[in-house]
Amino acid sequence: MTEIRVTDLYSEPYGSTGNLGDNFLRLLGAPSIDNFQTVIRESVQNIADAALPGKGPGILVRLRALTKSQHEFLKQSVLAQVPECEASRIDIARSLSRNVLNVLEICDFNTTGLTGPTRADRIPIGTKATQFLDFLRNIGTAPEIEGGGGTYGFGKAALYRSSCCSTILVDTLPHEGAGEERRFMVSHVGESYSKPSSGMEHKFTGRHWWGVRHEDGVVEPVTGVDAESIASALGMPEREDARKQSGTSIMILDMDLQDSCVDDVGNRICEALLWNFWPRLMNDTPEESRFNLRVEINGVEINVPEPERFPPLELYCKAMRAIRNRSDSVKSIECLRPRKFLGSLAIEKGFRAKRVYPSHEDSVIPETSFHIALMRPVQLVVKYLQSHALPSDGMEWAGVFVADDEPEVESAFAESEPPAHDDWAPQSLPKGSRRTYVNVALRRLREHGLKVASIGGVPGPSGHSGPSLAEAAGAMGAVLDRGSPIVGGPGPRPPSSSGTGRRRKSKRATASTPKFVRLCEVDGRKAAEFALEVKQDAENSGEFLNLRAAIVADKPLSTREMEALHQPSIESIYYEDQGVKVEGDRFNLKGRGGRFIVRVMIPEDYAIQLNAEVIKEGRE
Repeated sequence: MTEIRVTDLYSEPYGSTGNLGDNFLRLLGAPSIDNFQTVIRESVQNIADAALPGKGPGILVRLRALTKSQHEFLKQSVLAQVPECEASRIDIARSLSRNVLNVLEICDFNTTGLTGPTRADRIPIGTKATQFLDFLRNIGTAPEIEGGGGTYGFGKAALYRSSCCSTILVDTLPHEGAGEERRFMVSHVGESYSKPSSGMEHKFTGRHWWGVRHEDGVVEPVTGVDAESIASALGMPEREDARKQSGTSIMILDMDLQDSCVDDVGNRICEALLWNFWPRLMNDTPEESRFNLRVEINGVEINVPEPERFPPLELYCKAMRAIRNRSDSVKSIECLRPRKFLGSLAIEKGFRAKRVYPSHEDSVIPETSFHIALMRPVQLVVKYLQSHALPSDGMEWAGVFVADDEPEVESAFAESEPPAHDDWAPQSLPKGSRRTYVNVALRRLREHGLKVASIGGVPGPSGHSGPSLAEAAGAMGAVLDRGSPIVGGPGPRPPSSSGTGRRRKSKRATASTPKFVRLCEVDGRKAAEFALEVKQDAENSGEFLNLRAAIVADKPLSTREMEALHQPSIESIYYEDQGVKVEGDRFNLKGRGGRFIVRVMIPEDYAIQLNAEVIKEGRE
């Protein structure tokens, strides 16, 4: 056990001209998302702003319980002194007395770290890097990053709110070339209080820091080898190389799990990361922007799904890829007075797929997507603009709007954002062209969303009007069941047409209209399964079940487009009553009837229509 003791506590007194006091947690307003989401969102936005050029930042988010030795070291060495304020003393003591002390750590690597001066009253002339002050001393200071997405004050408030004792521990290693050592400091925000002295009431703001006391009484961070020893004793990530491991670890002490079990918290962390940062997690995101992400729960690494395989984000990823590739399908959003290109919009439709994580009360993932993801050129999601759902419950759509990077346009959207960066509020801008840009963009996006939802007749491959895309989807309340076999229960069995379980004879042998059951994958390709019923006539004359699949598109497809597509094909037919499976598009009935499951290989981004016919021998 290290012998380092961090026993110096500094409680901030009111200045002669006043201070913000304990109200700073409320000054920045309430975000539109819950505090847990805000912590993840704001912290990772600030990490994006702190990234070094050339390679995306490494990000580790982990929830863990302190070991007995770490817990003891925290209590006896780091927080040996506690504030005089009774409320703060009680809160910290309650947390330190827990049998299991959970902490949430948000750590970044290959970033700048918290560089610059450590005291707000002593800043050398010409200093530009003030990250340490902005995060641990000042309130509400935004990083001076062009196009940045985070605000230190708002994100910091969320960190303290998430701690049951409003306390965070910060370990930072500035990047090589900053000329600064490892730094460690603890910060707590509690209630303002006062104590009598020499006939006067001395007031304190409620802000407290633990570190090393200097001659004037102010506490500054522990530095160098001592900071490294403390961080190591608390189990925080190792950082020995300022070239590769520069960055910051923030430990939220006694994380408020909001009555969630640890496993649920892991899912919520993954949800928050994916929902807010999928553009930076896509496989085709450039290396200098892509996040290298890890999530751990009590030492076990959690697999964070690829956004391309995480419904409904797979649709948003397709839309984003269209914008990045400048596809012909991308729509320009423009303002006419004054004339200005505002940004690009792409929209993708698809079958509604089963969500990866079970829905819960606080889930940010909508059960059905009919939203447009709004973002500035930095490609961090600001907000999902809700629009209108498609007519079929089995279909959903996703839009992506990226504002243009022209300075006047970019600044208009940036300045319309509240401190949480979770909305575009044009009413907050002064009257003029910038307010007009944001208003027009939002109005145009709502109009496009309404058009998407108003789906009419959809031309089929032949160019003739066919059923709508929504109708073609039918009951595709899609269960995306990757690689599941046909044999062994492909889905819920529809009720018998007679209602008694006995099959009545028809005047002629027929096949019912195929009903969609679910989506699945076969050798990495998407497939759809349909159920149908064959009924024989009195002579059992039906000899063969013939099946044919065709593409249903939003518009007539050219010959070249048709040739470029993977045409739908019948992969297999499963006769459920007798457990017989055959490959291909024809099944020899031999006079039998019953329920059949048909698996069809389908092209990406297109609905299909499946036709079934019972024929007599010799007839094609």
